[in-house]
Amino acid sequence: FNLCIGNITPPVGNTLFVGVKVAKLKMEDVMKEMVKYYAVIIAVLLLVVYIPELSTALPKLMGLIK
Repeated sequence: FNLCIGNITPPVGNTLFVGVKVAKLKMEDVMKEMVKYYAVIIAVLLLVVYIPELSTALPKLMGLIK
């Protein structure tokens, strides 16, 4: 999840830069809209990191971990 965040956030955000180029938009305009999404994504990352049950629930249901 953290690697995905790194792929869509500057300064390394390759996916973000490709999307901006393909859409022929200004980076400034895109970033104004993306700030609220980044806040939610980072909040979810913090939940997953600090509440391990969120990230281990599905493997436990499938019997992959005990």
